[in-house]
Amino acid sequence: MLVAALLAGCAGSDGAVVETIDAAVADDAAVADAGPDAGFDAGAPDAPDVPPPPPRCGDGVCARPMEDCMSCPLDCNRCPTCDMAPSCTGALAIPTASTALPVCNNTTASGEQRTNYACGTELGMTPGATTCADPQLRFRVKEISIRRGWFDIPRNLYCVISAEDGRHSELLLTTPREVAGNQNTTRINLPLGQSVAWGQSDLYRSISNITISYSCFLTANAGAAQRALMEIAGRAAMVSQHADGYGWVFGTVAVLGTIIGSSLSGISDTQVLDVQQTISAGALLNLTNGRTWEIRSQHGNINLSGAWDLRLTMESWGCAGVRTTVR
Repeated sequence: MLVAALLAGCAGSDGAVVETIDAAVADDAAVADAGPDAGFDAGAPDAPDVPPPPPRCGDGVCARPMEDCMSCPLDCNRCPTCDMAPSCTGALAIPTASTALPVCNNTTASGEQRTNYACGTELGMTPGATTCADPQLRFRVKEISIRRGWFDIPRNLYCVISAEDGRHSELLLTTPREVAGNQNTTRINLPLGQSVAWGQSDLYRSISNITISYSCFLTANAGAAQRALMEIAGRAAMVSQHADGYGWVFGTVAVLGTIIGSSLSGISDTQVLDVQQTISAGALLNLTNGRTWEIRSQHGNINLSGAWDLRLTMESWGCAGVRTTVR
């Protein structure tokens, strides 16, 4: 009996029984009594969402609009380029070198001098065959040269050149300049500001056939010729969109005939050049690359009086952007 009492507990000084319980058993019991959510702190905040890393060139993803082919070609691939024309950066400047384009000369290989003809159709490109947008062009008279017959005395030469594409037209006048006779050759190199026949205000976006009319005259009365040209200039200035003293740009084609025709009809000067040329729209991209062609007029025997050999060297250049839409 005494042994059993000692195993069950021991009496305190006040006679209470003190029960001894194993510590591990006590911990398990406390957890069980606390319930299933005892280990969760209801007041703790949720863990914050971690934002994705910012786009980085080289991560293999083209993150538009932050990245594009210019800022990150690694992810967005290289930008398309125009494979048929120069870039439009710095394209206003005259090319340092141009290549002759004989197919646009008015004199054929057999020596025939055409006065109304088309050229460039064989240079045409279908829209789907190029990555280029519409060409932007400028034409100028690069040089005028004339050789005149034996015993011919000096005269003054001037030209009236117009160009149009069906919705846009331009006019260029060259002031009378003295040219020698007696089988001498005179060469005239005009400044850029006095020689542009197409794209006078800026490189012009050209998508249609361009027709250029070339007329040049020899006069014995430079003053009268200058007055006729001033009359043309005055009429042109009233209806032009752009004017610089030697050239005019018009938003319509119909005005050209009215401006030029009435003023030149009364002139008795000798016409030494009268040619109309149509450049195919398909050739215009080619012309952006710096091209030259020659408009020539020969008359009579250069060993005799009254003869001439006149040549206008035309030059083209320009640019094109990258095609962004499929036509």
